[in-house]
Amino acid sequence: MADIRLFTKPGCSYCVDAKEWLQKNGCPFEALEITRDVQVLREWRELSGGVGVPVLARGKDLVIGFSPERYSDFLTSCRHTTRVDVSEIEAQMR
Repeated sequence: MADIRLFTKPGCSYCVDAKEWLQKNGCPFEALEITRDVQVLREWRELSGGVGVPVLARGKDLVIGFSPERYSDFLTSCRHTTRVDVSEIEAQMR
């Protein structure tokens, strides 16, 4: 599963633009259609408050709507986020 998730719905031109932008910029993502899976719908509502689509998410960080500038800023900040390997920390503590 990709770190970056994109919540979409059919007939949304902004969703199409968002997918194309992410693909063009080489960003691996998981596309989740909110009308096909009730669990995806619940997650989208929990994250965004049900405001709209597309919703670009990484964990609890998100961008609601489509804006190339905001997507670029979001992805840049994701790349600079430090990941913690819990197993490595646990091994050091032993």
